[in-house]
Amino acid sequence: MRQFRRAALRGISMSVALAVSLAALTVRVGAQDAYPSKPIRLVVTTAAGGALDLVARTTAERLSESLGQPLIIENLPAGNGSIAAGQIAKANPDGYTIMMSVDSTLTVNPHLYKNLPYDPFKDFAPVSIVTQLPLVLVTGAASKATNVRELIALAKANPGKLNYASTGIGTQLHIGMELFKLVTKTDIVHVPYRGTTGAMADLLGGRIEMVLIGQSSAKAQAEAGKVRILGIASPKRSPLMPNVPTMAEAGVPGYEVSSWFAMLAPAKTPKAIVARLSAEIKKAAQHPKFIAALTSQGMEILATTPEQMQEAMKTTSKKWGDVITATGTTINQ
Repeated sequence: MRQFRRAALRGISMSVALAVSLAALTVRVGAQDAYPSKPIRLVVTTAAGGALDLVARTTAERLSESLGQPLIIENLPAGNGSIAAGQIAKANPDGYTIMMSVDSTLTVNPHLYKNLPYDPFKDFAPVSIVTQLPLVLVTGAASKATNVRELIALAKANPGKLNYASTGIGTQLHIGMELFKLVTKTDIVHVPYRGTTGAMADLLGGRIEMVLIGQSSAKAQAEAGKVRILGIASPKRSPLMPNVPTMAEAGVPGYEVSSWFAMLAPAKTPKAIVARLSAEIKKAAQHPKFIAALTSQGMEILATTPEQMQEAMKTTSKKWGDVITATGTTINQ
């Protein structure tokens, strides 16, 4: 009889424990199903007005509509995105603080900065690469070089005398040109600027020989005859400027440089929330307004899965890590 009672008590205890576990699981699932129930903070790692900011605001507009909650954008530009990324790495992983970042923050910074406040592969949950933007090689209209081959010949004839602009050390505009120097065996001096405006002004003024930059930043100036777009660092020509050859066609085979723009959440954000955000981005990518806003700037819409983004991070990080090692690029140059 006593054994029966003990068995019965154990059965009751197990039933209660199971009921409690199921209740807790139901609460967690229910909370995720109800996501989002309040506004979402979207931190952008660059200043307002740039390409990443455009992607962030275009994405936020569509997601605010589909999620039923506003996405409040906060721009935190500093250290090639490292300040913002450091904050997101420590944020509460509840899906209410997320980040929109350019790829160099995740794939270049770790190879340049010794004491980053984040680890791109441990501190974040990839959500989706929203778009990518192939870069174009541009010279001033007064340049002696009218095509890529002539530019390479000019650089080789004048080692250390030509210069190129970038929007800062560690950006794709910088590391992409270091790759150009590496594959063409040229010596061209890097001149970093705080933004695109200053770089383009000095290119127009003849104080800078060349720049690797987004298509939309160069298109209007090229159409006005103020700059020459020599090639696009993409496997295929751009619908935005179909007459511009790829860099392979222009004489530099295998040279590809693009910036991609992606959404991430803090590590340990529930997988259901990450999946929901990724699915909403995929849905947004089909919207006519979303497509028109971004493709008009020369961007290719990707809307990847979290797994595809994770793989892209690994591949891109290795590519730029190898370039940085081979060129001896440092943050203090």
